[in-house]
Amino acid sequence: MAYGSRIRRERSQRRRRLLWRVTMPLVIAAALFALGYSAYQSGTMLAEARVRELSHRIDDLSGQLGSSRAENERMRSAVAEAKQAVQEVQGRYDNDVPKGELAELVGVARERLARGVPPARLAQVLREASVTRACDTRSVRKRFEITSGKRTPDDTAGLLDGLVQVTAAMPNGATDPARTVVTVDPAWASEPMKLTGLPARQDIVVNNLTLHLVVEPSPLAGYAMATLSMCGRS
Repeated sequence: MAYGSRIRRERSQRRRRLLWRVTMPLVIAAALFALGYSAYQSGTMLAEARVRELSHRIDDLSGQLGSSRAENERMRSAVAEAKQAVQEVQGRYDNDVPKGELAELVGVARERLARGVPPARLAQVLREASVTRACDTRSVRKRFEITSGKRTPDDTAGLLDGLVQVTAAMPNGATDPARTVVTVDPAWASEPMKLTGLPARQDIVVNNLTLHLVVEPSPLAGYAMATLSMCGRS
């Protein structure tokens, strides 16, 4: 009996050891599966949270992009309006502000008004002015001395019975005609005109009478020649 009981116990122990050997890998596999599934679930939850975060971020950036585009369009529209306004102001400036010969004419008028010339007088002169015609039908010539500091009786050319006085001066020791300063003094002008260099040319207008003045070196050293061509009324 004791022997049989011992045999049964040994068989029972062998069955338990065999069962343990069989079930142990299953237990380990189940544990590993549980760990993997848990990690998968955790990873899935984290990924879903990240996706939701990125989706919100995309929505925010899309809204900001839309706002930026609208702001850019508004700024482009404002710039276009500003450019149009500048062009309009420039156009009014070009129309209202005189330039070139007109600006020079306005400057002369202002200078004469500042000197006390009545506006009515200036308006009368402008109304009486007419188009001149250029011609060389008649001319007068006179030779005169070029001064270099000392005045002489021969240093002035009086043309048109002295109505137009012409003088020429050159710095002491100078010989270059380009340094000659010619002074033209019409009797009816408030100030003489200064011309630099020889030959010098100047048109002098009196009403519709045009006087063409040319001052050039004379063949005689130290002298100049003044020629005044005249054109009568048209």
